Amino acid sequence: MTEPVIVVGAGPTGLMLACELRLAGVPVVIVERNAVPDPHSPGQAVNSAVMDLLDQRGLAGELRASGRPLPGAHFSLVWLEPERLTGPPRPRGLLVAQSRLEALLERRAVESGARILRGREVVDLRQSADGVTVRLRATDREPAGDELLHGSYLVAADGTRSTVRRLAGIGFPGSDWTVSGTVGDVEAGFADLAADHLGAFHTSSGGVYSGSPAGPDVLRVITVRFDGGTPDAGPVALDDLQQDVRALTGRPLPARRLVWAKRFTSVNGNAEGYRAGRVFLAGDAAHSFFPLGGLRLSTCLQDAVNLGWKLAAELAGWAPPGLLDTYHAERHPEGERARLALDAQLAMMDPPGRSAGIRSLITRLARYDDVNRHLVDLVTGADVRYPVAADGGSEPDERLGGRLAGTAPLLRGGRGLLLVPDEAAAALADTAAGWADRVDTVTASAAADGPAAHGPAAEGPAAEATPVLLRPDGHVVWTEGAGTLEAALKTWFGAPR
Repeated sequence: MTEPVIVVGAGPTGLMLACELRLAGVPVVIVERNAVPDPHSPGQAVNSAVMDLLDQRGLAGELRASGRPLPGAHFSLVWLEPERLTGPPRPRGLLVAQSRLEALLERRAVESGARILRGREVVDLRQSADGVTVRLRATDREPAGDELLHGSYLVAADGTRSTVRRLAGIGFPGSDWTVSGTVGDVEAGFADLAADHLGAFHTSSGGVYSGSPAGPDVLRVITVRFDGGTPDAGPVALDDLQQDVRALTGRPLPARRLVWAKRFTSVNGNAEGYRAGRVFLAGDAAHSFFPLGGLRLSTCLQDAVNLGWKLAAELAGWAPPGLLDTYHAERHPEGERARLALDAQLAMMDPPGRSAGIRSLITRLARYDDVNRHLVDLVTGADVRYPVAADGGSEPDERLGGRLAGTAPLLRGGRGLLLVPDEAAAALADTAAGWADRVDTVTASAAADGPAAHGPAAEGPAAEATPVLLRPDGHVVWTEGAGTLEAALKTWFGAPR
């Protein structure tokens, strides 16, 4: 039996990765230092890119039932207009607590066979030719209670201050942005709230305020003040939160009771490498930046979906040479691009006196359709495109690398997908027959008769007009005229049976 993949961290990244690996039958053990899940997660929304990934694995419907559609998208709280975009419909982002997303992913992971070891932390790791051994210490025991766990690979999804990243000796350079704030829930009657207490906006005093419903008579409040430095690590009282709200909105918050609150400090960085031998970094352990607009979460989950099928292919024995190295090659630039996108948004907020001009300029530019589209795609993570060269050429083919709208229901098995026009079905299916154990071949008519899809708008050929080959993560790696289908299958799915 294959040694399990050890995933450190039971947050969204680690749980999504476990789901991806179990979809391919790979044994998974998740190590989590917290004894129980945190019911008070700071995240309050998921963007359209996250919904697309969840649609792709049949998880979006349940989350939609527990959330409300996001009213829009924004760049540094300059509001954009996704409804103006042309092309295939995009999935709507949701106002939903991150804890609900985590509960959904944990249930799927456990039901599919993943094992979760809670109340344990990694204190040491050793790599060998055949795997990784970690020393685990129960968070409520003395070192004498340490245990060893051996796995085929180790994936660090243990957050910004990743212990695994440090033990693996991977550097974490970044910029000097360090943003602090407070997040929590208060009990308040919505009818008593002022208009300034609902919504999200940048304030003229220099900071960010966000207030959104988190339940019946419960308001989720996030405050960021750029003039305060790093906050104390102590507990947050209602008076502390009220002080921040008044400073940002000019009005007291009519809160009856503090449900919970905590301070946070957002570190900015991107790891030097996302792989060190058999150790991989994913999510906040790989890259970290201010969690504004959901881009941080979507970047994390895209890591998990990118890495999951590649690890599974390696363990199944059919991965082509170098496939695992494409994880760093593809995701490291995306982590840096997302980090810089948040740097740009923070530069539009602080200091308020100097940022007013650029905010006014971006507001005017966003009225142009091309600028609106570019910014919406950037902040929602919908514009991720990996460079793919046809037939091993040195230049990427611009038709390849993106995602194709409407294919999510066809990817739920976590396998490759060859979409073909009906008239070309026989010849192309014959070419792909040697990869039938890892690639599904679906005709345009069969795809049209399948379940309704909710995919993002993405440039790429329509399945009805030309054949396309997609990886298990939904990215297009071949279309007619971009080399041969056989070469693309070998490049991404290894040798035929």
